[in-house]
Amino acid sequence: MATAGSRWAVVMSRNAGFSDQVVELDLLYPSEGIHRRWDSGYRITSTAATCDQAAFVFSVPRKKLPDETQELFERRLSPAHM
Repeated sequence: MATAGSRWAVVMSRNAGFSDQVVELDLLYPSEGIHRRWDSGYRITSTAATCDQAAFVFSVPRKKLPDETQELFERRLSPAHM
């Protein structure tokens, strides 16, 4: 996944070891969408962002991984910084 200015490029492959993949574009608070996907068994496999948007590729591995720990660190800007 990549960005250039306001343009996005996302490449997803078949037979890549995932049973399902989705792309989610978030404008304000991506943690809500991330937690919703995590609860459904998806894991983040790619990210990209512009100054006002963040995109995430979520994938469900075909095989359960021994260590699948992922954490979310979030910093919300005050309205003066936006």
